[in-house]
Amino acid sequence: MFRTTRHIVAAVLLISAVGACTAAGATTAPASNPAATASAPVAVSAAPSVAAPSAAAPSVASPSAATSGGALGGTVAAGGNFCELLGPGDFAAVGVSGARAPTKNSDGPSDAYCVYSGISGATGGIEFDIFIGDPVSSYQQIVANGHLIADTTGDLPSVDAVGTVMNGPGNMAAIGARKGTMTFDIDVPTGPNARAQLIALAKLVLQRSSALSH
Repeated sequence: MFRTTRHIVAAVLLISAVGACTAAGATTAPASNPAATASAPVAVSAAPSVAAPSAAAPSVASPSAATSGGALGGTVAAGGNFCELLGPGDFAAVGVSGARAPTKNSDGPSDAYCVYSGISGATGGIEFDIFIGDPVSSYQQIVANGHLIADTTGDLPSVDAVGTVMNGPGNMAAIGARKGTMTFDIDVPTGPNARAQLIALAKLVLQRSSALSH
């Protein structure tokens, strides 16, 4: 930190010769001092208005990432990590709290069980499961396990079949969908906004998995 040094104006030396110059010198000296203190970091009034906002600017951008709740999912190709279709930030963005980086369990390269919170969706956690191949059988199993009922409201018009439940086993809300060779389900804790949350998450999966459903 730098301290401001008050400069003595040369006109002050003329005080003994001209009394009027003394007044002029007195007004000149303070006029230059505020300019110096305004640029000096030590000035209390100047520091918050100049230095503080520029230092805080990077933290204004980072909360936008923090607000999303963490990493977002993205497009995944065949053979990739299917759990990356949905990230913790995607759940947070629709109002489902508590999601973390998923724990992946898989029986092979064509399926994945991704748990973001708790032990499973059926016990009140957050879960996303996906299966490639044998879509009819996989979808029937999802419907049976989650007690899903056919959803005919048309919120996911691009799918071949979709079912939902808002108060399933373990206080679970769930959605299951089938499109082409791909089948998936998403489980979140039940709540007043559960259906809208599940529809929004399912749309993300469908958008990001176009290479998997053919």
